[in-house]
Amino acid sequence: MPEHPLGVTQNPRFNLRLSKMETPADIPERWHNTPIAALIGAHNFDIPIQPAGNPELLIAACIEFRFSPRVPSMYAYVIRRASGRLLGSEFPMLYTLSRGVKHVVMIAHDDCGMTKVSEQKPAMIQTLIDQGWNKDRAEDFVAMHAGKYAIEDEVDALKSEFFRLRTLFKKIEIAPLFVSLSSHKLYLPNWYLEFLASPAMESSDESAQVAAEDLLMM
Repeated sequence: MPEHPLGVTQNPRFNLRLSKMETPADIPERWHNTPIAALIGAHNFDIPIQPAGNPELLIAACIEFRFSPRVPSMYAYVIRRASGRLLGSEFPMLYTLSRGVKHVVMIAHDDCGMTKVSEQKPAMIQTLIDQGWNKDRAEDFVAMHAGKYAIEDEVDALKSEFFRLRTLFKKIEIAPLFVSLSSHKLYLPNWYLEFLASPAMESSDESAQVAAEDLLMM
């Protein structure tokens, strides 16, 4: 079995930045009676999800092999991207929304490989060379994409992506969650709780909306 990193409650990088959900009452009220609460219930309280036969949820999770969302078939769309961010997958996301999905869960995790891209670069370059790539082309490819996918901090990257998606899709519920690889329990980022407590949480920034839309067309 693969080794898991230190649990997030013991890790100083995370333990003061995440909040536990130890009972259903800890789930934010705005998520009660939604597919988001059902997903949290499956992970944290071992409550089986009963699918209705229609897609109710979009889950954006990392490519991480040590974690799989606990959902049955016929329940959720799942997009797996490096670090769980939906950069480059806005069109597939739009497709799921056009099918009636109104709830999106973003799941980040500890010990994410995208925080270690710089140390992995030589191996990725060599892998391309082994596949027949020219060395310069391989170096250029890795350098270009490393800047797009690498992150410095898992919690901060989740926050940035949450607010980016909110500028694009204002009429859906987006839930940022953090999973501990040691337990597969889901946590709430403290920055999100602060966001919920903000009187201006539903205010819009039209300039940010335009900038985000322009980026999608590039």
